[in-house]
Amino acid sequence: MEDIKKKFGVSQELISGFHHPYLFLNRETIKNHQLDIDEVSRAIAVELIKFKGIAYAVPSIDILEGKMPDTKLYNQIMRNFNPKRSGDIYIVLEPHWFVNDFDGLTVASTHGSPWFYDTFVPIIFAGNGLLHKNIYREVHTVDIALTLSNYLKIKGPSGATGQPLLEVLSQ
Repeated sequence: MEDIKKKFGVSQELISGFHHPYLFLNRETIKNHQLDIDEVSRAIAVELIKFKGIAYAVPSIDILEGKMPDTKLYNQIMRNFNPKRSGDIYIVLEPHWFVNDFDGLTVASTHGSPWFYDTFVPIIFAGNGLLHKNIYREVHTVDIALTLSNYLKIKGPSGATGQPLLEVLSQ
């Protein structure tokens, strides 16, 4: 990151912290040097993906401006983003990589990556005469409430957004 500091003529740290999955920039330093935070975040993102273990580094400005490809991974990143509390650069680690030190705590595992092994979660419906059935398509956690309410023939929860799992309901 020394090259980035040299590029922008800054000796202070441009990064203030990391709170998984977001990197936060030192806004005070950027402001004091009259730098464009969007330009700084994009330059740092380019450097970050050179590090072993980092698959993607997505500047939040690119999310805000809609400069993201329409892919499953980038859509997951966009769903995680909240302009009021998200950091400046979203970091996606390579599969099976994670940060080993969270605020001084050594960890041996984590969750929340966009990779299939972290996003695939089995859903099991059992009891009341339901027959065993495997569903081999992508479903979402928001589908569960509507499936249950349809199965029980009751009104779905207010604000529910999923789709009932017809495979469960057709038994």
